[in-house]
Amino acid sequence: MAKRIFLIFSKQFIFLMLFFQLLRLAFLLYNYNDLFNSNFGEILKVFWYSIYLDISAASYIIILPFILIFFSSLIKWKGIYIINLWYNYLIIFVSIVISIGELPLYNEWRVKMNFKAISYLSQPSEVYRSAKWTEVFFGLIAIFAFTFLAIYLYRKYFHERFVVNKRNYMYSFIFLVLTPVLIALGIRGGYQPIPVHQSDVYFSKNNFLNLAAVNSQWNVVASVAKNMRYKTSNPFLFYKLSEARKTVDSLYSTEKDTTLYILKTNRPNIVLFLLESYSADLIHSIGGYDSISPNIDKLISEGFVFSNTVGSGGLSDQGILAVLCGYPALSNVIVTNQLDKYVKVPCIARDLQQQGYFTSFMYGGQLSYGNIKGLIYYNKFDEITEGKDFPSNIPQGRLGVHDEYMLQAFLNKINSYKQPFFSAAFTLSSHNPYDQPFPEVFNWGGDAQKFINSAYYSDSCIGDFFKKAKKQSWYNNTLFILVADHGHNSPRNWMIYSPEYRHVPMFLFGNVLKPEYKGKRYELPCSQTDLAATLLSQLGLKHDKYHWSINLFNSYSKSFAYYAFDGGLGWIEPDNFIVYDKSQEVYYSVKYQSKNDSIRINRNGKSYLEVLFQEYLDF
Repeated sequence: MAKRIFLIFSKQFIFLMLFFQLLRLAFLLYNYNDLFNSNFGEILKVFWYSIYLDISAASYIIILPFILIFFSSLIKWKGIYIINLWYNYLIIFVSIVISIGELPLYNEWRVKMNFKAISYLSQPSEVYRSAKWTEVFFGLIAIFAFTFLAIYLYRKYFHERFVVNKRNYMYSFIFLVLTPVLIALGIRGGYQPIPVHQSDVYFSKNNFLNLAAVNSQWNVVASVAKNMRYKTSNPFLFYKLSEARKTVDSLYSTEKDTTLYILKTNRPNIVLFLLESYSADLIHSIGGYDSISPNIDKLISEGFVFSNTVGSGGLSDQGILAVLCGYPALSNVIVTNQLDKYVKVPCIARDLQQQGYFTSFMYGGQLSYGNIKGLIYYNKFDEITEGKDFPSNIPQGRLGVHDEYMLQAFLNKINSYKQPFFSAAFTLSSHNPYDQPFPEVFNWGGDAQKFINSAYYSDSCIGDFFKKAKKQSWYNNTLFILVADHGHNSPRNWMIYSPEYRHVPMFLFGNVLKPEYKGKRYELPCSQTDLAATLLSQLGLKHDKYHWSINLFNSYSKSFAYYAFDGGLGWIEPDNFIVYDKSQEVYYSVKYQSKNDSIRINRNGKSYLEVLFQEYLDF
C-alpha cells in the first residue's frame, strides 16, 4: 500500500517535470533565431537552471493530487480516481494553451505570457484579427495535437489507478504529515529565508535564454497574483514618499519661462498622426535603416524633429494615453482599462475643444483594443471613426482598413471640417499580421522582414496623403505632428527593455513652422508625454494640469525620459541611463559618467516611478 501511494505520487510529479521541459524545448525551437548568439553548452544550461521554478510549479500543481491520494488511503470511492484523472487533463490542456499562446506573443512583445497579455483576451476578436491566420490555424492544431499526445503519454507511462486493497491509517497519517512539508519546500525552492524567485533561474547575458528558463505556468500565476496586489499597494517604494515627491518636483521645476515660439500662428489646425509600432530603426534621419521610410525622412528634413524621443510604454493604449493626455505608462497595470483612473487625467483634445477646435479621431480597426475606445469617447471627440464605420466596399485586412484607404478617408473628412480642427489618425498596417495590399520590397530583416515591409507601405501611404493634402485650402494653416505609439522589434533585435527598443519618432511639420526652424533638431532625451505641454505652450495655453509633461521649448526645462516595462523602468538623461527591474532586483543596462551621476539617475528614476504609481493608486 505504502509503495503504491508513493508510486502514484512520484509518477505524477515526474511527468510534470518532463512535461515542462518539453514545452520549454518547443519555445526554444520556435524562436531559434534568438539562439544564434549562444553556444550549445549555454543553451543546455536552460534545462538545468529551469529546474528551480519547474519544481515550484509542479509542487503547486501536485497539492490537489496529494489531497486525493490521502483520501484514497482512507476511503474507497471511484470518484477520487476520476477527479484526479480529469484534473491532470485540465493541467495538461491549460499548460499547453499558455505555452503555445506565448510563442507568437514573444515574437511581438518579447515577453512571456503574463497578466497584461491575459487582460487583452477580454477582447478575443481583436486578438484574433491582429494574429496571422496561420498562427491561429496552426496554433489551434498544435494545442489539440499536443494535448492529445501529452494525455496519451501520461496515461500510458505515468498514470496509476487509485486502488486501495487495505487501509493503513498509520501510513496515511505519516503521509499527511511529511508530504506537505516536501511540497512546501518545493513551492518555496528550499528552506532558505527567501522563497524561490523568477530571477533565480537567470544565468545568461542573453535574456532570451533567461526567459526560456522561466516556467511559463509559474510565471502566469505569479504575474496575476502580483497584479491583484497592485490595485491597493505600491510595489515601487524606494524612498520615503515625501522625499520621492521632492525629487520629482525638482525635475519639473523651472526657474523661468523662456519658451521659444516656432509657429507663425497660435491657432493652427492640428493633424496628429499616431504611427503604429513605428520604431526609430525604421527612419534613417534619426538613426534607423535607410530607404524604409523615405517619405517620413523627407518630412523630417523639412520639419522640426525631437530626435531622441522615448516611447513611454510598449503598447498602443499606453502610447496614446501618453500622447493625448501627457500621462506616462505604468509598470504592470493598464490605465485605460480602468474607468475610475483614466477619467482623472487631462486630454489635449478637451482643452482644444474649449478653444473652439473641432476634434476628431480615426482608426481603421476596432478601438476596443486596450479600451482605447473608452478613453476617446470619454474625452468627447466631436467625431470618432473606427473600422465598423467604414463602407463595406473598402478593402480591409485582418486587423481593419489598410492605411491607404484609411488616410484617404481621413483626408476627405478633414476637407469637410470647420477650422480650426484637431484631427488624429491612428495608422494600422504596420501591426501584425502585416497583410497590406502591397508587394514586399525588402527581402532581408529576418523575423522583422514582414514588419519593415509593412512600415514601407505605411510610409508610402503617408507620402501620398501629404501630396494630396498640399492641394487643400487648409494646408498652409496646419501643424502636422507625427509620433509613434510605441517601439517595435527590428532587425537590430534590441531587448524590449532597452533604450534603443523604446526610441520612437516625434516631429512637427507644416507651413505654420517659422522658416528658421525647418530642418532643425531637438537632440536631448524627451518623451511622448512632453508633447502635451510643448504643444499647448506653442498655442499660448496653460498646461499646468499636465504635470508629467515638459515644455521642450523652454530652455530651463530639465532633460530626461522615463519608460515603463513589466516590473521596472528605464530612465534616460544626457549621457546617462539605467534600466532597472524592481521585480527581479536587477539592472539590465546602465551607463553613467561618474558615481554622482549614478546616484542621481537612480534617485530620479526610482522616485519618478514611485510617485507616479502612488498617484495612480490615489486616483
